[in-house]
Amino acid sequence: MTRAYNFCPGFGARGEDTSTHFYDECDFCGRFFARCCASKLPHRVCHDHPLVFVDGSCSRNGQFDARAGIGCAMGNSNEDQVSILVTYAMDACLPRTSQRAELLAALHGLRMVVGSSIHDHPRAPLRGARAEHSEYVIVADSEYVVKGITEWVPVWKANSWRTKQGNAPKNLDLFKQLDAAISEYETKGFKIKFLHVRRKLNCLADGLAARAAAMPIAI
Repeated sequence: MTRAYNFCPGFGARGEDTSTHFYDECDFCGRFFARCCASKLPHRVCHDHPLVFVDGSCSRNGQFDARAGIGCAMGNSNEDQVSILVTYAMDACLPRTSQRAELLAALHGLRMVVGSSIHDHPRAPLRGARAEHSEYVIVADSEYVVKGITEWVPVWKANSWRTKQGNAPKNLDLFKQLDAAISEYETKGFKIKFLHVRRKLNCLADGLAARAAAMPIAI
């Protein structure tokens, strides 16, 4: 089963641009959801595809004094956004890099959106949808993260966690953590998907990550 997100077949069939207008914000709960054919109904946002935008930022990438932060947003309210400085407790691997920050953001965003239980949100409209029927979508502008988890990881796993060339992949510890977290959710019936978007469409998470990286340093 692929972990790459595919839009609802009904969405885009009439000419909608899925590369730019791919999500809606619910007027009731304020959270983000991938668009589908049900989104065409008036005053209704389909809650079957909750999504979270994720990004990582690193100043002085790879240098001894590099600082990194992660940003995640599953809605426009403060309670649905996080901006977190990467500390030694979160990631003991030094120096900080943008790729590791992006992977950490994906991991945090995954736990955040699945753990939010949008269908129990007090302001969500009653639709009868249930969590096990949902596809939880992690949206990132990092091709490294999205291709890594959807295309490369299955190849590495089949080759004893080695590349086709027989080398150990970079940041393998974080890819393993992300894969394990997804697999655990999948065994419980959750569907986890990843969607790659252009950077300009991920500006909210990007800003949150940059803000975190600028916080006072704590290794």
